[in-house]
Amino acid sequence: MKRIFIIIVLVVSSISLFAQTSSGVWNSNTATYTNSAHKITWQLLDEFTWVGRPILTDNTLLKVRNDDTHILVTLGVGQDEVEEGDPWDYISQYESAQMIQLKKLQAQQNGMTFIGTKAVKSQLCGIHAIKTRTDMKKYYPEYDQTVHSIEIMYQLLNNARMYTITVTALSVLEEEIDIFDRLAVQLFNGFSIK
Repeated sequence: MKRIFIIIVLVVSSISLFAQTSSGVWNSNTATYTNSAHKITWQLLDEFTWVGRPILTDNTLLKVRNDDTHILVTLGVGQDEVEEGDPWDYISQYESAQMIQLKKLQAQQNGMTFIGTKAVKSQLCGIHAIKTRTDMKKYYPEYDQTVHSIEIMYQLLNNARMYTITVTALSVLEEEIDIFDRLAVQLFNGFSIK
């Protein structure tokens, strides 16, 4: 009986250590996601504890959160093949009135005020990408605090697939925005795709 219990504990712990994500493997000990089908490795900051979040769509490869920093990291891929092209040619679509209206609606649904979104031509892993930053905030008068939700997202085209790599501060105080920005840079620096 004791032996069966030990086997069950070992199986359950190994499942949580190497959690399967959509088509890759998440190793919580090293805070590393690997996906051989998409040739992706994402080494997150291993000094934080990352917890897997439910994946609700087939397009999401990875979704993990750190509860101490309130940072959510997601990785998505379009299911349909995309014609080769340069995302930089489509930057105007990322700041279109329709896109801004969607972001405003998202802020409103979360009880927040939309501050703005900005798209710039950038690179990630040496590949042309569109980097967008969306900022929302909510003031809590009882604490005299303003809390922001900031999403930084890269979209790039590689091997005829559109990838979306996102780091989101779900709630960050105004005086901590610089800290989040530095953490986001470190997190994106851990991403690689071939």
